Amino acid sequence: MNTFKKNSLYLAVAGASALAAGSAQAVALNADGLGNVLLYPYYTVREPSAGNAYLSLLSVVNSTASAKAVKVRFLEGKNSREVLDFNLYLSAKDVWVAAVIPTAEGAGIVTPDYSCTDGVVSMDDANPTQFVNYAYTGAYDDPANDDLDRTREGYVEIIEMGTMWGYAAGLVTHKAGTPRVPANCDYVRLLAAQGTSSTTSRACRVACSGR
Repeated sequence: MNTFKKNSLYLAVAGASALAAGSAQAVALNADGLGNVLLYPYYTVREPSAGNAYLSLLSVVNSTASAKAVKVRFLEGKNSREVLDFNLYLSAKDVWVAAVIPTAEGAGIVTPDYSCTDGVVSMDDANPTQFVNYAYTGAYDDPANDDLDRTREGYVEIIEMGTMWGYAAGLVTHKAGTPRVPANCDYVRLLAAQGTSSTTSRACRVACSGR
């Protein structure tokens, strides 16, 4: 029988639950919203009445004393096609927040948070990072509609990729000051673009410990 340790990421969103995976053979639901994989089961920016669209607010907490690398994926609700993904790097005890907001044609994301991401997530409410329809148009077309309206509702996955330490952890750790920004997020993005974020990289050693 598999047992599960208390995991490292904490989900904070109304009505959501989280999954904690201890092995490839077993999945367990953690009542405290902790886990290596966090599922936000529904986001929406639909309008229940004209000019009064919903916003969906997200929050994730790194409850450990170690820096974490996580994958954030937004999937639309009709056929679970990906509409946005990026890597998020959380320093020890870090909290990251964001909002899914309506755009003229679909949905987008904006954050007031300085935690390191790759790619960049907009901090401008008037110009959010747009969700895209590449995964369900063209060669990837499916029977559902192709327009960006399809991105207005769906769900979110946040998947822990691993623990960062040493030099890599220092790059994403927030410096003292106002605002508290990561030490060198641009360099983290450069390393990722060069494909040097493997476990053998000098600058970005990541252990997928799941703890």
